[in-house]
Amino acid sequence: MRYVGWLFICNILVSVQGISQTTPEDFLITAFEDRSLNEYQAQINFINRGTYKIPFGDEFELRYGNDELSLEDVGYQLRFRPSNPWKVRRNNALFNARKEAITLRQSLVFKKLLFDRYLMLLKYISSKNATELSKKKYQLAQNKVQLYEQAVESDLFDGSGFIDAKLEVIELLEKYEDSKVKWNHATEKIKLILGKENIEWNDFTLISLEKMEETMYNLLTSSFFNTDLQYLQKQVEVAELETSTERFDFDLGYIQAEYTPFKNNGDNELGISVGVTLPIFKNNKNQIAEQKLDEIEQQNEFNAAVHQDSLNKVLKSSFLSSYLLHHKKLLKEINALNLDSITKNLSVSENFNPLSLLKLEEGKIKLEEIVQISHHRLLKYYLEFLNAFDALQQIPLKNYLSNDLNFIR
Repeated sequence: MRYVGWLFICNILVSVQGISQTTPEDFLITAFEDRSLNEYQAQINFINRGTYKIPFGDEFELRYGNDELSLEDVGYQLRFRPSNPWKVRRNNALFNARKEAITLRQSLVFKKLLFDRYLMLLKYISSKNATELSKKKYQLAQNKVQLYEQAVESDLFDGSGFIDAKLEVIELLEKYEDSKVKWNHATEKIKLILGKENIEWNDFTLISLEKMEETMYNLLTSSFFNTDLQYLQKQVEVAELETSTERFDFDLGYIQAEYTPFKNNGDNELGISVGVTLPIFKNNKNQIAEQKLDEIEQQNEFNAAVHQDSLNKVLKSSFLSSYLLHHKKLLKEINALNLDSITKNLSVSENFNPLSLLKLEEGKIKLEEIVQISHHRLLKYYLEFLNAFDALQQIPLKNYLSNDLNFIR
C-alpha cells in the first residue's frame, strides 16, 4: 500500500510538471496578451457604445413674445432645428472608418510585438548554441594544456606553445562565461514575459533549409496585402470623410409651431412656420481647407508607402535568396573537406601527434562556429522576409522557426 501511495504521488507530480511545461509557441502567443494592445481595444469599445452619433435634432427652442406688453398680445413659439442628414450619414461613416483604422493599428502593434518575440526566441536559441560551442572550445583548450603537461619530458614539448595554451584557457574561459551571461539574459527576458520560472526547449527543432525555401516560395506566390498599407489606406478614407463631414456642417433651417391664445379677431390660434437655410456663405472654410490638406498628406503618404513596400519585398526576397545560396555553398565546402576522414587517418598514422589531432578538433569547432553565425544571420533575414510579407500574423498562426511549422494556439 505504501508503494502504491508513492506511485500515485509521483504520477501526480509528473502530470503537474507536464502541464506546467511551456513551448516556444506558448511564448509567441503572449503577443496577444501584451498590455500595449489594451488602449486600442478601449478605443474600439468606446466607439461601439455609439456615443459619437449625432441626435436627430440640433436644438429645441421655446420662445415667448409680447410686443404690446398686454395679455392679448401674448404668443408662444416652439422651434425645432433638425440635424443635417448628410452630416449624420458622413459622421457615422467617419467613426466606422476610425474604428477600422484603430483595429488595423492594433494589428500593426501586434505584428511588431510578434516579430520582436520571434527575434527574442532566435536570440535565445543562438545564444544557447553559442554557449555550448564556447564550452567545447574551453574544454578543448584544457585538454591541450593537459597534453603539454604530460609531454614535459618528451621531444614533443614546446615551451612557448605550453604558455600560449595556458593563456588561451583563460581567454576562452572568459568568453565562455560571457556567452553564459548572454544566454541567461535572453532566457530571463523570455521567462519574464511567460511568467515561468523554468523553460526547457531542448527538443525544439529549427526549420530546415529545404522547409525555408518551400515557405519562401509559397509566400512569393501568395497575395497578402500589407497591414501597414491597409492602415494608411484607411487613414486616407478617414481624412476624406472628415473633409466631407466638415463640408456638410451647416443648419438646414427650422420648423416652428406657434400659439397665440388671446386672439380676438377670430383667427386660428395655432400656426406653423418653416425656415430654410441656404449655405451660400460658410464660416468653416478654414476648417475645410485644413482637412483637405490633411487628406492630401495622407494620400501622398499612402502612395509613397505602396512604392516603398514593393521595393522592400523585392529586396528582402532577393537578399534571402542570395544568402540562402551562400549558406548552402558554405556547408558544401565544409563537407568537401571531409574532416572526419582526416581525423581518422591522423589517429592511426605512425607519426601520430595528439597535439595535431587537437588542432584539427579546434579547426572543426571553428568551422562549426562559422556555420552557426551564418545560420543565425540567415534565420534573421528569413524573419525579416516573413515580416515584410505579413506572414507572421496570418491566421492560422504558425511558428515559422519550427521545422514542422507548428500551429500557435
